[in-house]
Amino acid sequence: MSDAERFDAFYAESRDRLLVLAYGLTGDLPASRAAVRDSYVAAWHHWSKLKRLDDPETWVRPHTWNHAQRRHTARIWHRDRKLDPDVRATLDALAKLPVAARKTLLLRHLTDATDQEVAREVGLSREDTQARLDAATTQLAAQREVMPTDVGALLRRLRQECEGQRWPRATIVRRAGTSRRRTHALVGVVLVVGALVGSGFLVADRDGVHPTLAAAGDRLTSVATDEGGHTEASPPSDDGAEGITPSSMVSIDQLARAVPGYDWRITGTDPRQGATLPCQRRAYADPKAETALVRNFTAAREKNRPRLAAVQTMELSTDVASARRGFKKAGSWFAGCDVPRMQLVTVRRVDNLGDAAEQYVLRAWGAPAATFVVGTARTGRITTVALTRASGSGRPDLAANLRFLSAAVDGLCPTTLGGWCSAMPEPKTVPAPPAGRLPMMLSEFDLPPAAGVVRPWVGTTPKQAVRNLAATGCDQSSFHGGDWTHAATRTFLVPGGRLAPAFGITETVGRLPVAQAGAFVAGVRAKLASCHDRELGTKVQRIFEGPTMTAWRVRTEVSDKQTVTFLMGIARTGGAVAQVGFVPDGVHTMSEAQFVALVHRARERLLAMPR
Repeated sequence: MSDAERFDAFYAESRDRLLVLAYGLTGDLPASRAAVRDSYVAAWHHWSKLKRLDDPETWVRPHTWNHAQRRHTARIWHRDRKLDPDVRATLDALAKLPVAARKTLLLRHLTDATDQEVAREVGLSREDTQARLDAATTQLAAQREVMPTDVGALLRRLRQECEGQRWPRATIVRRAGTSRRRTHALVGVVLVVGALVGSGFLVADRDGVHPTLAAAGDRLTSVATDEGGHTEASPPSDDGAEGITPSSMVSIDQLARAVPGYDWRITGTDPRQGATLPCQRRAYADPKAETALVRNFTAAREKNRPRLAAVQTMELSTDVASARRGFKKAGSWFAGCDVPRMQLVTVRRVDNLGDAAEQYVLRAWGAPAATFVVGTARTGRITTVALTRASGSGRPDLAANLRFLSAAVDGLCPTTLGGWCSAMPEPKTVPAPPAGRLPMMLSEFDLPPAAGVVRPWVGTTPKQAVRNLAATGCDQSSFHGGDWTHAATRTFLVPGGRLAPAFGITETVGRLPVAQAGAFVAGVRAKLASCHDRELGTKVQRIFEGPTMTAWRVRTEVSDKQTVTFLMGIARTGGAVAQVGFVPDGVHTMSEAQFVALVHRARERLLAMPR
């Protein structure tokens, strides 16, 4: 039998089985079908080696899984209205399992692989593999409300959804594999010449990070189409290589699904991170990262629409503990951004996405303004950042960024270096994490701009609150003496701005026993409510009231021709109290909504106050 005949028989016999495995892993039938096709193209490329294996499927199967995981869109099965409800429930339950656990279940119930072969494929010892199989079986059975002995039957039902697929002829697959072999040979020659000419680039950068050869080669694999679009050739690395390579990064098609309605282009993929991200304080979140990659995207400019750009970065750490520290460091950049006039707007924790994930909304109040949504995630030893940038100060598209971040994680988790993938990500708005010189107080990056002010806010050094700078004439409250502890006050000004001397933001914080703190806040509210009766010429309007914070607008007639208006708010978390005041100058001010959000942020900061 000739090589072509042996390959054709192997292709016909095994392709449906591999399709079911890829479908069980991702729940994405189109991506799984394309992944099977591409894996057989690669198999013919390497057929001279594969034909000597006892079972070539053991080589093709991991490639099918990796290709499917990189291509798939999270929870795509939820858009298939014809999908059997029981199959949909099984896919939902599988998606909640780690990738290795999913693979273990599928290999055990849908293939004839031995225990040793299953352990080798998932990268664990036989004992750990059995423990993971038992745990996954129990979890899947609980999710589907069946007995563990029925799990195999549930998984075998996936075959029904994969029946009747149309496959390219074996001759077409072999022709594509032959073309691929020639292309790889040509790229290999180009890379060897490039390495000889610029070998210093391939050794190490000034931060001691050693980029991969595949990352360097990605500079050669992005080519424009005749129509002016953009395609990506296969990366010049062996398909069996593990790690982060350009093929692990988000593609144009994936970004177009995440952020639809725009014509996206890749403007560069680079193994050197540098100062790519806003608020980034050093080249790498993990300074000892083994490898790093950065991919930049831009959207074609469209009339009357915000200009969009996107960035994905990846870092590979030496171990999971280092990756955790790198993920935390990256988050601290965005939580405590020290770029002038950059405001932290929102923070969200994302559950069921990688091992840990967060989103940050930042707004740059320059000219022109820009809005950033920064998604950070860790999966195993890999930390990735997915950033979307829109011109202007419009509503941030958090959902689009979350889809982008999910695609980034799902491109990395299939490798042995990755951890959890995306399984119905659940974002939740959370308090801003501690940041700044005194984390229990507001910082410059918490402040919205004042209309017409182009210079940045600058905070004074916090000092003991002997005098409450945020108090009004109505309440004249004090954070000094008695049972007060950790009392501090500070002012934010705009140096160099042509503003009234009184213009600025003040904050005072402190801690009392919980009951006393509640009474203190109630007393301030009562004094503001009765201020109009006690202070002639003063009008107080409550602009927000909640169980833990209140904000007011206070207008005081200084003379027949002059009225002073200022905003004041008070917030409490347990025994910790914050009072915030803003004095505009008539021309330069902020909206009531912005001030209320500022008082809310002051309340979040109280969580960091010492006990």
